Amino acid sequence: MKENLLEQYGYTENYVKNVLSDLPERQHQLQLQPARIIAQHKNYYQAATAHGEIISHLAGKYLYANDAMGGFPAVGDYVLVKLTEQKDRAVIHELMPRKTMFYRRNNFDKSELQVLAANFDTVFICMALNRDFNLHRLERYVIMARESGADIAIVLTKADLCDDPDSKAVICETVCPGIPIYTVSAQEKKGLEQLLPYFGKGNTVIALGSSGVGKSSLVNALFGEEVMETSEVRESDDRGRHTTVHRQMIVLPGGGLYLDTPGLREIGIADAAESVSEQFADLEVLQTQCKFKDCRHERETGCAVLLALEEGRLTPDRLSKYRKLLKESAFDKVKSRYLYEKWQASKAFSKQLKKQKKGRKEKF
Repeated sequence: MKENLLEQYGYTENYVKNVLSDLPERQHQLQLQPARIIAQHKNYYQAATAHGEIISHLAGKYLYANDAMGGFPAVGDYVLVKLTEQKDRAVIHELMPRKTMFYRRNNFDKSELQVLAANFDTVFICMALNRDFNLHRLERYVIMARESGADIAIVLTKADLCDDPDSKAVICETVCPGIPIYTVSAQEKKGLEQLLPYFGKGNTVIALGSSGVGKSSLVNALFGEEVMETSEVRESDDRGRHTTVHRQMIVLPGGGLYLDTPGLREIGIADAAESVSEQFADLEVLQTQCKFKDCRHERETGCAVLLALEEGRLTPDRLSKYRKLLKESAFDKVKSRYLYEKWQASKAFSKQLKKQKKGRKEKF
């Protein structure tokens, strides 16, 4: 039996059974069909359906909704749509539960969260082995990736521009223990075979990294053809220009999927205290050894963290990064909670107005 487009984009009946057991009944009642968002533009989406690729628009209820909590569809999302009779257009009615997602603060209102991508299986954290190599940035990316809920792999690109790529990989391993690390060169096509298993049929990969680290070149080299558009890197600073102008999913040779999206460098770490703690597990252990439970690790006697600093088992830089990231996470969490409560209050107020309006009409 020939596979339809929706299945090519990773949709299976097992997904329905796992996350939405009542889908068949709702499909019958409302004539809704499953689809996956494969591209996002300013005023519309492109969706993969069993009938092919279809331009889709949001149902009217979304026009008056508050997207503060990421309620609008994003690339990678599974949705329920109603097709036109000609099956050439669709209206998005419902958003299915997400298994993973990346989000950031809204460009216009920094207190709002905007989902950028959803339902990916693996995050490639890409960092070039030239002037882009930065352990602070790597740790931050790892925290972001952990918060998404997906599996993680660190890909050190442009190994051909580094005299000793293996030593850089060892350094990364000490900072991010337990995460697979690969050194590759798209130019020389070295180490690429290690990454192919991540692109199994129906599996979705998304890359996180600075522009110019070779994310597009990496995907092209992996599959031996230009599936991604690339641009030249400036010689002055090894930085690239964004070639992605809108978020999209790409079906790769062999059936794997790549989610290409701009703006991932701006992802925040709202409510990511657990992921920060996981990344700094050594500090979490030290804190349990302090004499006082409310130890601030500043001047207290019996502080295990200060002792580790004194003995050289912990660097001041690592402690500073830990404090900074925890503080940022806590701040974002407070703002997110405030926003949610504000949204709920607005929703309740809107319902009350509708009731009052309905009551006035009934009087006349």
